[in-house]
Amino acid sequence: MNEIEKWLLKAENDLKVAKNEIQINEAPRDIICFHCQQAVEKYLKAYLVFMKQEFRKTHNISELLKLCFDIDKSFKELKELNVHELTIYATEVRYPDEFYIPSLEEAREAINLAEKTKEFILKKLKENNFKI
Repeated sequence: MNEIEKWLLKAENDLKVAKNEIQINEAPRDIICFHCQQAVEKYLKAYLVFMKQEFRKTHNISELLKLCFDIDKSFKELKELNVHELTIYATEVRYPDEFYIPSLEEAREAINLAEKTKEFILKKLKENNFKI
């Protein structure tokens, strides 16, 4: 398994956790949103690795999205969907000092944004002849 495939697998696993958890009673919405943020971050990193674009260690989706946009202007589509707004779930919902529990609607929207990011990235990889 190459590095790109590893990023994609980790992203897919984060998305699976979020989609599974949303189904349970009293779903842990903070954890769902965190895993959606992680999925989006990892999908973007998979693309950047594929395109041989270096990036620093970060959870900032806006920063990663800008690097992707510099390679391919069609990433504007993800920016317009506001996927970068998921960045707050990387830290703000993880620690009690930044206590915040997203609503069920927010959790569902986070899953939606992660799914759209997945579709977008997989399409971009295929367009660039990556075998998925």
